[in-house]
Amino acid sequence: MSDARSQASAIQVDAVWSGAGFDGPAAFRVDGERLLPAAADAGPPLPLGGTLFASLTDHHTHLGLADPAALFAAGITHAVDLGWIPGVAASWTADLPDRPAVAIAGALITAPGGYPVASGWAPEGAAAEVGGPREAAEAVRRQIMMGASRIKVALNSDAGETVDNPTLAAVVEESHAAGLPVVAHVQGPGQAARAVAAGVDQLAHTPFTERLDDALLAESVRRGMTWISTLDIHGWGTPTEHYRIAVDNLRRFAGAGGRVLYGTDLGNGDLPVGVNARELAALQEAGLTGDALVRTIAGGPTPSLGPRVAWTPTPPPADDRDLPSWLATARGVRVPGLLTLTSRPLGQDTP
Repeated sequence: MSDARSQASAIQVDAVWSGAGFDGPAAFRVDGERLLPAAADAGPPLPLGGTLFASLTDHHTHLGLADPAALFAAGITHAVDLGWIPGVAASWTADLPDRPAVAIAGALITAPGGYPVASGWAPEGAAAEVGGPREAAEAVRRQIMMGASRIKVALNSDAGETVDNPTLAAVVEESHAAGLPVVAHVQGPGQAARAVAAGVDQLAHTPFTERLDDALLAESVRRGMTWISTLDIHGWGTPTEHYRIAVDNLRRFAGAGGRVLYGTDLGNGDLPVGVNARELAALQEAGLTGDALVRTIAGGPTPSLGPRVAWTPTPPPADDRDLPSWLATARGVRVPGLLTLTSRPLGQDTP
């Protein structure tokens, strides 16, 4: 690193994601692990270039089947783990400099022998089997004690028994009493309708085993439900019938005003570690384009930048169709590390 670069205390980038769109050029001073707007009379900033995001989030991961450090290096600054052994998952919430910030659900709450007990991917302890409302409420409390910030329930009738409606209601009631949202894996006929009726807050996957009717979609929107995309798992680049069903459901849900979040189900098959251009392209196919697409992964307005940020080495593309491949060039950085990056020679003006 040159002396000028090592002594820099401010940076200038081509653009920064505001939550409503891209603004820039913008200059920031490095204040410990935060970025603050640079004063107009400050010295010349380091012309870093590129684009800054306060966060890029994968809302559905299984970090026990992936490398968190590689995930952060490849652009994901925040990750939600939706099912693993609670004691192991709790260790991922530690603030480590080379890892994403992680939120966890702990174990999936399910019926005795239900999904994911015999799935092959879930180790012993990654599922909490409950036989009724009382056991369900106790399971929710156990996940919270282990650091869960959301509760996940499995409603997968294709893979066996599911919790009954009173038990599902107990999961929702206990979680909401603690201020936590409920995420459901819905799979099989009628399971999405059950989740909506019970007041589940979020679907871990876009429904992919049945085409949902418009009335159910409208009700899920009315209740404020969010859907996590996970489209690329249906074929990993070679679309399947489940992919086509999911894209159709997601297109109609988003078109009705439903909120969609980027998520990949990382750990499920041949998925790239980091920002997945195929997932983003599938979201575009479902009608989420331009700023709406970016918002699924980058979120809305944030009060500050840091300690983790995502950075792409180039400005936003002129053609929105290039957004997926461009976002996939992002890397995760701790704020002080921005001073060691470069996208153009030192001294070259930022356009």
